[in-house]
Parts: sequence; C-alpha cells; structure tokens
Amino acid sequence: MCRRAVRLICVVVVAASLFPQASPARSTREVRRILILNVFDPLSSPGVAELDHGIIAGLESSPYQIELYSEDLEMTLFPDEAHQQQFREWYTRKYHDRKPDVVIAVGLEPIKFLALSHKVSFPDTPIVFCGSTEEMLGQLKLDSDFTGVWEVAQPEKTLIAALHLQPGTKHVVVVGGVGEYDRYLEATARESFRKYESRFDFLYLTGLDMPALLERLKHLPDQTIVYHTSFMQDASGAHFIDATQSVPLIASASRAPVFVVDDVDLGRGTAGGDVLSFASDGRVVGEMAVRVLNGEKPQDIPITHSANVYMFDWRALKRWGLNESNLPPGSIVLNRQLTIWESYKWYIISGISLILFEALLIGGLLWQRARRRKAEADLAVTYDRLRLAVEAGKSVGWDWDVQSGRDQWFGDLQTMFGIPADSYSGHVEDFRRSIHPEDRELVWKAVADARQSRKPYIAEFRVVRADGTMRWITAKGKFYYAPNGDPERMLGMAVDITDRKLAEEAVRESEDKLRLLLDSTAEAIYGIDLEHRCTFCNPACIRTLGYERTDQVLGKNMHDLLHHCRADGTLFPIEECRVHRVTQTGEGAHAEDEVFWRADGTSFPTEYWSYPQRRGRDLVGAVVAFIDITERKLAEAALANVSRTLIEAQEQERTRIGRDLHDDVVQRLALLSIELEGVQRDIPDAAPELRTRIGALRNQTTQITNDVQLLSHELHSSKLEYLGIVGAAKNFCKEFGERQKLEIDFQSHDLPTALPNELSLSLFRVLQEALRNATKHSGVKRFEVGLWGSMGEIHLTISDLGAGFDTETALKSTGLGLTSMQERLRLVGGELSINSQPKGGTTIHARVPFDSSSDSARAAG
Repeated sequence: MCRRAVRLICVVVVAASLFPQASPARSTREVRRILILNVFDPLSSPGVAELDHGIIAGLESSPYQIELYSEDLEMTLFPDEAHQQQFREWYTRKYHDRKPDVVIAVGLEPIKFLALSHKVSFPDTPIVFCGSTEEMLGQLKLDSDFTGVWEVAQPEKTLIAALHLQPGTKHVVVVGGVGEYDRYLEATARESFRKYESRFDFLYLTGLDMPALLERLKHLPDQTIVYHTSFMQDASGAHFIDATQSVPLIASASRAPVFVVDDVDLGRGTAGGDVLSFASDGRVVGEMAVRVLNGEKPQDIPITHSANVYMFDWRALKRWGLNESNLPPGSIVLNRQLTIWESYKWYIISGISLILFEALLIGGLLWQRARRRKAEADLAVTYDRLRLAVEAGKSVGWDWDVQSGRDQWFGDLQTMFGIPADSYSGHVEDFRRSIHPEDRELVWKAVADARQSRKPYIAEFRVVRADGTMRWITAKGKFYYAPNGDPERMLGMAVDITDRKLAEEAVRESEDKLRLLLDSTAEAIYGIDLEHRCTFCNPACIRTLGYERTDQVLGKNMHDLLHHCRADGTLFPIEECRVHRVTQTGEGAHAEDEVFWRADGTSFPTEYWSYPQRRGRDLVGAVVAFIDITERKLAEAALANVSRTLIEAQEQERTRIGRDLHDDVVQRLALLSIELEGVQRDIPDAAPELRTRIGALRNQTTQITNDVQLLSHELHSSKLEYLGIVGAAKNFCKEFGERQKLEIDFQSHDLPTALPNELSLSLFRVLQEALRNATKHSGVKRFEVGLWGSMGEIHLTISDLGAGFDTETALKSTGLGLTSMQERLRLVGGELSINSQPKGGTTIHARVPFDSSSDSARAAG
C-alpha cells in the first residue's frame, strides 16, 4: 500500500506540472476524464514510466481540463491469471459510475483485457494503445474503438550498425530471458539474423538463470558482439526489471559490447542500436487521445508504428574502442564528455581575440595618422578643384578659417555680390553684412547647427549687392575639424538662383490667376488622376454637385461619385465612359448625352468637355468641365412640343382643306363641266365655232377638276389610312410620276405589318417633300425610292443621279423643305441624312426607330 501511495504521489506531481490548475479566466473549461491502464507499475518498469511521461506531454495540447487516472495490472508482481482477473473486475466496478472519455492501454495485457471485454467494462469508450507489438496480440482483433501505436523491433538494423562499429566481428551472442516478452523478442531476433548465420557464429544464451548467464558472458571470445533482447524472468523463475536490474548486470559482466532494443536500456553500460523510443511513442499516443477528445473517431485515426532511432552511449563506445565516425548518419550520441577544446574553447577564443584587438588597435592608430596626413593633402587638392569648378561654373566658393575669422571668396563675385574681381579676402562679418537683414538669423542658425552636428551646411537666402540690388542664392558647405574636435575651416559653394526664384514667382502668379479664374467661372471644373481620383475641383463644381466642402470630393473616384449614366438611366462602365476614358486614350471628348448625380441623389443632364493632362510626354490625368443643361433640355422639350403642335395643326388644316377641295370644289367643278357639256349640245349646228369654244372650256374644267382632286389627295391621303405606308407611298409615286411624267422606281421589303399613324405620316410627308425637291432641282426624270425595315429601325431613301448640291449651303438656306423634313423626323425620334455633291447626285436617307420585336409578320413590297 505504501508503494502504491508513493507512485500515486509521483503521478499527481507530474500531472500537476503539466496540467496546472485553471486560473479564474480559464475555470470554465470542460472536464474530460482519461484512464491510463498500465501493464506494469511505472516505478518497476522504466519503459512504462517513459511511455506515461510521453502520454502526459502529448495531452498538453488538449483544450479541456483533464482528470487523469492511472491504474496498473501489476504483471511483474502478480502474473497469475487469478490475480489479473480480480484486478480487471475491480477496475470495471471502480469506474462504472465515473466513465472515462478515453482509455489509454499501455502494454500487452491491458490491450488484451480491453480487446476481450471493453464492450462490457468500458462500453462506447475510445481506446488508444501502445507498449506492445501487433504479433503478440495473437488471434485477437481490435475493433473500430481502437487506435494507437504498435512497437516494432528491428534487430537487423542494430546488427548492421554494430558490424560497422566493429568490422572484425566473428561471433554474435543473443541474450534473453524466458518471459513471454523475452521469448517474443528472441524469436524476432532469430528471424532477423537467419540470413547472417552463414557469415557469423551465432550463440543464443536465452535459457539460463542469471548467475549462469553472467558466468558465460565473462568468458566470451574476442571479436564478439552481444545483442540483448529482454530479460524479465530467468530459468529459475526469478523476475527482474530489465532496464534497471538485468541490463546493468549483463553489461558489466560481458567481455563484448552490448547492443539493446529500446532507449531505456541505454546509459547502463550498453552501446545502443536502432532502439524503440518509448517517450516519442507515448507523446504520439497522447496526441491521438487529444484528437479523440476533440471529436475524431478512433477508426478515422490510422494506427501507426513506432519511429525507431539510432541512439548510442558515448561512454560505452569509448570503453570498447568503437569509432564514432562509423555510426549511422543522424545517430544520437548520449553522455558525450567534452574535450579540452570543447571545455575551454571560449577562454581560448577570448584570449586570442584580446590579442588580436590590441594588434588592431595599434594598427588603427597608425592608419589613422596616415589617413590624417592623406586627408590634409586631399583637402588641399579639393580646395584647388573647388576653386576651378566655381570659377568655370559662374558660382562662388569660399574658404573660411574658423580660428582667425578670415574668409576667402572666389568665383563669379561680380554677378552675386557686385564685386569687380574673381577673388576677395576679408572677414566673415563682411559676408554676414551682405546677407539680407531678414535672412541673417536663418543663415547663422544653419551654420551653427552644421558646426555642432557635424553635418553639411545647407541654406537658401537673399544677398544685397553693393549697388543695392538683391540676388537669391543657395549655399552648401562643410566643416573640417582638428584632432581635438574643434572646427578648423569651412569650405563651401554658393549658386545664384535668382532666375529660378523669378520663374517660381511667375509660376505662383500664374497659378493664382488660374485659381482665381477657376473660382470665378460658372462652369464646373475638376481634375482626375489615372485612377480617376479627384485632384482638384472649383467652387462651381462643389455647388453643382450639391456638396458643402471640397474635402468631400477630393481624393474620391469621380466616376463612382457622379454615377455616370446614359440618357436612359443605365450606368456607364468606366471603360466606356467618354468623360474619363481620356485617361486611357489621351484624347479629349465632348458630349451632352450623359447624366450626373448630385450628393442628394438627384440627377441632371450635362454637357461636358474632357481634356488630357500631361507632364512632359507622360499622361498624368485629365481635366473635365461640365455644365448643368437642365434648363436647355426643358427649352428644347418645349420647342419640340411647339413644333409638334404646329405640325399637328398643319396636318389638321391640310386634312380640312383636302376634304373641302374634294367634297366641295371638285364636286362643283364636276357640275360645271356637266353643264358646259349640256350647253354644247344645245347650240345649233349653225354656230360651230361657239360649239368648239365651249368644248374647250369643258375640257379645261375637267383638267382643273382632276388637278384639284389630286391636290386634295396630297393634302390628305385617305389611302395612307386604308392601305398603310407601303400602299400609300407606292400609289403616290405612281400618280406623281404620271402627272410629272417621271420614272419612279419604288421598292420595299421587311416592313412590319402595321406602323403607328404618326410614324407612317412622317415618312409619307418626307417622301412627298423629297420628290418635289428632286423634281424641281435635280434636272433628271428618273428616281429611286426605297422603304424597308431593319433591326429596330425603318428606313426611307430617295435617290437620283442629278445635279446635286452642297449640303452645308442647303442646310443654311432659308428654304423650309429640309427643315420641315428634319422637324417631322425629330418628333418621332428619327434623323435625316443627306449625301449629295455637285454633279454627283443626291440621296436623302430617313431613319426612324421602331421596336418590331412583337411583329413577326412582314410585308413584301
């Protein structure tokens, strides 16, 4: 009981160090229970202890508060089945009301116990295992509740490493006990070494009691290596803790280096080998348990195999004269003792460094002295070069002896100071007096700052020449110091920048005038960069867009801010927007078909002009000017409405006159013709001349009747109402051609079955006016008329090969023919184009928009 209490205290101390109590901020973490079921007591098994420590380290990443329980099957002290059954039943009852969230099985017996009875003992509890090999489980199969790590011993790798360390080996001795795990490892070694039996003499010392084994090991022949499997029970039935009891006895008695299976057997006189790392396997198992706690199912976590490592003890290698350079690459060497160099290398390095530092210090002093001499020589050369440079460059240089105050000037003194010489020697106060009074404090402060900070002196100021005129100069200089740190002299150069200052002043004045112009103009103006961000805007732009301050617009994307829209309200993509496309094309634009938006969400029509802005040859942005044309649009709409009213009144009057002519005048003329015919019949045959005269009057009356009737049809064509535009146009061309003795070729195709009356009437009047003008001015007797439909438009053309005319002159003339046609088409959204050249013929082309998507039927002319 005392031993178990000690072990429990150890586990609690280890767990407490890895799972500290939750602080108030973390006290709300959920609790999870983990039961570790060990095959041996960790105090009696270093391997189990290492696995447990690794498991606890792997559990550190858990987000939960872990309650850790640890139980042992005590296979070392109670190996019989009766005791083991009692332990299992006791643990089942013990955790019946405190069900673990995960059970970790460490060793073969816990794995077997859980494989046989976990459905009853720990139902639905995930199990993670380690500390055994898959082969030792025999016929038992693990179900989906299990995952973990199988240990895999690799005796062959250890043998190969041992043979490299001791190339002259002739004998291989395998040492082991008679316990279950001892026999398993012996069988594994026999199988691995079978192919080497023809090369080496193998001896298996595995069925002896401990004293007999130790005696045999004391008399091993030379050129032998020993491979220790496991010795947990000898032939007499005595039990041993392999790592802490068997291994030290065997390693101390052996006359040959001993190589082992796992890492806990190292450090006890053994050489090492390809060993199982229990600590590493335990950590992997702990991390698997965390994954299960986080919600993963055991069957989704693949079972892995142990990751063995080459590990050796430096002390054993030295004892047996084994060369460390023959170890496998990546081998871990433990307990290496430091050489004299490794122990005292920092003292040696420090001493050598001190000697080198003193040598460098002495060399540095000598170099500094030589450098100073060279600097003095270079300074003299620099002074001469500076003098030559300023004299050639129309500048002024100076050399100021700080100690004496003497100041030498050289260069273009006439231009800068009005001194009629190329050199001048005076006192530094002479220079101070030449500085403009308002700038003296600035210049002397810059000199003092450069002197104190040992940085270059830079200043820009005004000087007053001897004749009273003022010049702007920019000056740069540098102090040179004595070894004690005091300034000895100052060399510098000044350049006259009066012309640049005057140019800058002119630019500022120009900018002020431009700013005044921008502020006072009524047009809204803004600038943009290549990303369409606003770079400036005038007050008119702010007012027009409805903002209060300039900073509400500056820096904003003007395309997004203005919401550029087409006339129909659809947004312009920025790549199609002509206002801002100038930043990509470099070409200006002018239009009045876009809609801008104000800050309050209202929109207005604009007329705008955009111009590219360049810096040198590079395009850097654009300037955009725009005006609100709302009132203009309203006036145009009102004018269009007046035009529509006038044309409608004109059509009504035409209709009235046409009907009056047809219903009244034509009828009366017809009656007059009939009466003349009756008078002609009643005249006696004795008066033939009178009969002939009345007959001629009757014929004239008939002709007048026909002309008036034709005129009434032109004024009001009833055929347009009944026959549609195609029939009315075709009939008009025929009648007009017959009356004027013309040849008119009329063609039509792809027209909708029905057109709005307003559209048909407009096209019909354009046809009438165009044919009358062509007959009057072309000088030819043949004309072509085309009437057809296309996608979204109706087209009418009247063409001839006559005299032609200058279109610009015709449009500026006082005649109403072309103007009347344009006004009629504008009322229905159409447009008129004229293609004519003197002696080159004429084509009148009228286009009228029409949505024919709903008209599937077409009429052929």
